[in-house]
Amino acid sequence: MTKTVAAALAGLALSSVHAVAAPLTLPQGMGGVPDIGAIPCEVFSNMLVVGSKGTRLSLLTWAEGYYFAKSGKSLDEILVAETNAAENYDFQSLTDHFVAYCAANPEAVTREAVVSLGDELLR
Repeated sequence: MTKTVAAALAGLALSSVHAVAAPLTLPQGMGGVPDIGAIPCEVFSNMLVVGSKGTRLSLLTWAEGYYFAKSGKSLDEILVAETNAAENYDFQSLTDHFVAYCAANPEAVTREAVVSLGDELLR
């Protein structure tokens, strides 16, 4: 192999590595993991088509932290102590509230759906 061919191959290899190592650019305002409580309801509703159970679980997990910060109680404690009707609530019914709220209010953000359910649970 001539020096010219070897240099050309080395240059090609380096330019390929450089292209792969280019920095990832996130959209304006996105700093890594998105805040599920700030997702527009219209987007949340569309996310349900792709991964309904995981999307619901993500928002319910976020909601549990919100309710704990607001009341100092876990969601289980709220369902037992505040509603006296824990048997009326399960994963499906809790997350159905978020889905219905977002379907009715596509211009809202998911945090508002969480607050809506919290108003019902934390009367």
